[in-house]
Amino acid sequence: MSTRLRQALRPDTARPASEAGATRVAAARARRRRRRRRAVLATAALTAAVVALAYSARSPAPPERGGAVPVAGPTTPAPAPTAAPPTVVPVTGDPALPGDPLLGVDQEPVPPAVSLTLLGARDWRHWGGAGADSVQRKQRGTGEIEDPGGDRLEHNAGVSGLSWTDGTPTARQEGTRTGVFQRGAGKSFTLGVAGSGDLRTVRLFVGVFSAGARLDVSLSGGGDPAIREVAMAQGDRFYQYVVHFRAPRGQRLLITWRALAVTGGQNDGVSLEAITVS
Repeated sequence: MSTRLRQALRPDTARPASEAGATRVAAARARRRRRRRRAVLATAALTAAVVALAYSARSPAPPERGGAVPVAGPTTPAPAPTAAPPTVVPVTGDPALPGDPLLGVDQEPVPPAVSLTLLGARDWRHWGGAGADSVQRKQRGTGEIEDPGGDRLEHNAGVSGLSWTDGTPTARQEGTRTGVFQRGAGKSFTLGVAGSGDLRTVRLFVGVFSAGARLDVSLSGGGDPAIREVAMAQGDRFYQYVVHFRAPRGQRLLITWRALAVTGGQNDGVSLEAITVS
């Protein structure tokens, strides 16, 4: 086949050398751009991963479900201890803790037998038994019972037998029913008990002979008095009053037992038998 015929039959795909060289340069540039793009993307991904790891390291772990994150709050100081309540002195007990002045009066039945030694742990007194002016005292008492004295009459009509084993001038006594009395409306007995700053229990044994009477109890330092009244009636009646009081040293418990009215008999009035302090 001739050269001209072969050229006519060759497909028209061949390009000039200059065009082919330009194509190779463009392809190389495209490959370099793709490599740079992939490098940029890889660098961005690496940077994002580093930032995520740093953030997770700084952030606290979330609490588990159902758990509560503790929150620090202000510290509440512990409450100051409170003072103990006042101690009630038993009948034969010791002094209670000191405190503010106080005063209270109760009435209790008169027992058939009374031991002044047992009830008067600190001091006691009994009137009568050896004449209207006779007085028995606790031999080694505190001396805190005060009695100004006065005109009195003796009686032997008490309903309670009074006993003691530590008295003076009579050392021992078994079941005496003696006492003293004053007759007529307005007549009275007055007594005092010195304060010590401690809670004290005073028991007063008194009576009325066909009369009405009133008991006035107060503290010399002031405050409201305690008053108990007995209605007027015929016959002899006896009472036991229990006084709880507390007064500072230098002050006193003041006691007045007074006849308000009498039925008109010669010996009607008020009586006094004994007093104890514990």
